[in-house]
Amino acid sequence: MHELFTFLDNPYLVILGESLKSLPGIERVDLLFYNIENAATELHSVQRSKNNQQAFQLEFALDSLDTLNSFRRKQNSQNWLGINNIPYSNNQSKIINQDIFSEFDSHVLCLAFPNTTDYSKDLYLFYFKKNTSDFGLSLSNKVLTTSNKSIIGHLIYNSLGTQLKTVMHNQNSLRLLNEQTRFILDAKHNTEQENIEIKERNRKNLIQLTEYLINDLSLSDKDVFYLSEEAKKIIGEFSGSVFDLKKQLSSAMTLAKTLSFGTQIHEHILKADFFNINQSFDKQTSSSSAETLSVENTKHQHSKTFDFLNEMEQSTQIVLNLGWKLTSANVGHKMERPITAAAISDKLKHHTDKIIKLLEQYPAKWPLIRKRFRPLQNVIVKAENKRFEKAS
Repeated sequence: MHELFTFLDNPYLVILGESLKSLPGIERVDLLFYNIENAATELHSVQRSKNNQQAFQLEFALDSLDTLNSFRRKQNSQNWLGINNIPYSNNQSKIINQDIFSEFDSHVLCLAFPNTTDYSKDLYLFYFKKNTSDFGLSLSNKVLTTSNKSIIGHLIYNSLGTQLKTVMHNQNSLRLLNEQTRFILDAKHNTEQENIEIKERNRKNLIQLTEYLINDLSLSDKDVFYLSEEAKKIIGEFSGSVFDLKKQLSSAMTLAKTLSFGTQIHEHILKADFFNINQSFDKQTSSSSAETLSVENTKHQHSKTFDFLNEMEQSTQIVLNLGWKLTSANVGHKMERPITAAAISDKLKHHTDKIIKLLEQYPAKWPLIRKRFRPLQNVIVKAENKRFEKAS
């Protein structure tokens, strides 16, 4: 299976898998560490095989576990060891060639990283040749000096440490991202489930309401009306008003009773075909379109006053967001084309009739200036007083 990310395994195993790629002259790297996921000390190895590399988990006897863990605890951050100093070097595994250790002699770099779980060390062991040929130097018979080993150990140790931190950071970031993704998906699923439940409750309520309306509309004690299952389905999705539903029921009941004429049948099934739910929806759409058209017509008739009220509303919102005092001067200053407080008063005075008409026609529009802008409130109060005086 193709992996989307290359760092999803245990961080130490991820680095082990990449170790041979960054050191082309090395033929083998071992990892002796405590695997937190399996709660066990494990031994892994990667070895070069022709143009590829193979990874293995090496088995060891349970009675050697204490020896291996003791070996882990004793290591410093950087050590150069001989083959005989490695406690599992005599393990005659079929996976490892039996003479592989003889090629390396005493050139094994052991790098130790603290493990806070079992308070020991996690070890990487790099198997070098005696000479410098691993590094592509021309004099392949030149033996690695103490200075060479110190530099090599320092460079590889810091490189591995940086890679481990990077892998752990990426894994933690992915965990956070996955948690947030799961939260969003769960929230979406819960919302969808709630919508389904709400829709089902509405469907049941609509059917109960329909049955109540049927009893209310039935004028004869002999006639009984039932909803078919198909009718219940379309009524459960009805989104019109109660009055529309009542009209639909009345028509359906009349049709059902008419079709039973001459049969002496007094039990009538209200089928789905007896309802014209789409027609009700079309009426609602038509009504909505008519309302929109009405708004456009009114705006066209009083376009300047309509736009002036809109601009005052927007400017008022800006002033409140800035925390300024809500005065005519501040509102006028924040308009697209700033005007003075006197200009606002003049427009309110000379367009009072149009303003009152628009406010009454659209009670949901311009809520801020209606409730909080004193000059407009004064215009509204004066208009109401005039009407009261005329009525008296």
